[in-house]
Amino acid sequence: MKFKINAFLIYDATEGSLKLDDDGKSDTQLTITANALLFFMIQNPGVISRDMVMQRVWDDKGLVSSNSNLNQYLSMLRKAFRSYGIENIIVTVARGRLELNPDLTIEVIDDTLPHSVIDAGEGERPEQIVPPPAPRPSAVNSPDRYWGYAGVAISLLAVALLGWSWANSGSMKPITLTPIAQEPVEVFSTDMMINPRMRENYLNNFIAVKEKKKIPYNKDERFLFFYGDKLQSNGLGRTFLAHCAKHQDNSFSYCDNYFYYSWK
Repeated sequence: MKFKINAFLIYDATEGSLKLDDDGKSDTQLTITANALLFFMIQNPGVISRDMVMQRVWDDKGLVSSNSNLNQYLSMLRKAFRSYGIENIIVTVARGRLELNPDLTIEVIDDTLPHSVIDAGEGERPEQIVPPPAPRPSAVNSPDRYWGYAGVAISLLAVALLGWSWANSGSMKPITLTPIAQEPVEVFSTDMMINPRMRENYLNNFIAVKEKKKIPYNKDERFLFFYGDKLQSNGLGRTFLAHCAKHQDNSFSYCDNYFYYSWK
């Protein structure tokens, strides 16, 4: 679905994008979770409890919800809309409940339902059928994007590295995340940075992936980045990037993940 907000800003729920009529100069790409949150609020105008928002946007999709995680994505959306001169896209009302800003004017300009990964909420019309997912793009040229399973992905990576360590040394050692950069955003890797050249290559490739996907970030977020050995010699390798919100119990609990079968 597409909406026109305040008669000038186009929100495309299928793409998860915010656009002006300026040939893409001011486009903003929302994360999957931020897009799901915004679409749910638009489909459910009026005051709604935080528990209901967390249930529909996180719990019903098999994700673990928390107030801190909800606050992170509310902050992301408010910052994104603030860049277009729209303050408080979602406002907090009495007793901590939430409401889409009632001062906004929102016009539906395309009522085609988006992919079912975005829950239409209570306003979904039962007679309409959500279309199936589009065919998966070629693994050689396009990245497959997964979300909600950062913990599983990182655990599998940790198990693989621990297995390699045990096979080569006969003893199990804990994994230490190596900081690649601290400013303006925290970036970590599971690889040891054996020399400044390796650290520079890691950082340059991280920046290239982040800019390619137009990934926004806030100060309370961090990234985990990994790429295969072949990439270091300008060949093709596998690349994993986790864009995570900090959490008091687990810094990598709430992440949007990007995985490339090949990257050069």
